[in-house]
Amino acid sequence: MTIVILSAGTRNLLVSFFKESGFNVIATDCDRCAPALYYADSYYIMPRITESGYIDRVIDICLQNKADAVLPLFEEELTLIAENRRAFTDAGITPVISPYESVLLCKDKWQFYTKMKEAHVPVLKTFCGLKDIKSALDENAISLPAFMKPRYGAGSVDSHIVAKKELCLSICEEQNEEMLLQELADGDEYGVDVYVDLISHKMVSAFIKKKLRMRAGETEKSLSVKDEALFSLVRKVVESLDMAGPLDIDVFGKDGRFFISEINPRFGGGYPHAYLCGINFPKLILNNLNGKENPDITGCYEEGTVAMKIQDIILLPEDQKDRNKMR
Repeated sequence: MTIVILSAGTRNLLVSFFKESGFNVIATDCDRCAPALYYADSYYIMPRITESGYIDRVIDICLQNKADAVLPLFEEELTLIAENRRAFTDAGITPVISPYESVLLCKDKWQFYTKMKEAHVPVLKTFCGLKDIKSALDENAISLPAFMKPRYGAGSVDSHIVAKKELCLSICEEQNEEMLLQELADGDEYGVDVYVDLISHKMVSAFIKKKLRMRAGETEKSLSVKDEALFSLVRKVVESLDMAGPLDIDVFGKDGRFFISEINPRFGGGYPHAYLCGINFPKLILNNLNGKENPDITGCYEEGTVAMKIQDIILLPEDQKDRNKMR
């Protein structure tokens, strides 16, 4: 079984997990110095996703290598692959990604918040845009300090904790895109790695990790935990949406309750913790591609394990760097 992993970047562990699970892995990236390329069975250097003909190039690579599936990882690439799902499926290639409308919903944090409220899912009080944020502050509908983030942001870029009204409004005015102001959670932060079966469209796996330390928007240290209330909440969220494949769900704790923050419809950066605890999403994907539904294994892992990311480095001579390049 062959899978093309797009914009592999630094996700060398994920590439290795797919290889360990029985896949032939082809990795792509626009940067020839993306480390994950050199962990794959073969790789391609790509144009940027904004360039015309990008989708045709991806499909061409899939067809040349008789790939069964394509997996996007980069935030801005998710909507592009989901939007062009029909072009892939017509060519016999399965995009491992949620439907286009669901990907768009997850990208728009304000619309996602609104959808969760309509589904009676607990979410932290949030306001959007300069006018509503100013009104909320004037009317004491939200207290400071609070958390500010871009409506369409990713990776914690331009996200801030703000303690003063003047600073909050100044950030809103300076940003070109709409900003969200969200009440600050005073409890723990969790990440939940979820797999939604590509055939049954049901949640069949969920791995909860309490985030012990974050860096650049990714979990650096985490603790595996089990909580039936959180499993139930995540299942309710998934059932309220049309999702598929791997999901990374952010959850906050506040006053002894759980609140859904956002969903990234892709593999999360903290997924290796789940894999090392036996939660093998690549194997679940393999089963689906072979026409097999996966059984529900939610919570089937050991709690109390701590995952810690470490730094590593690879060194490639110039001639070796291009030796395996696929043209």
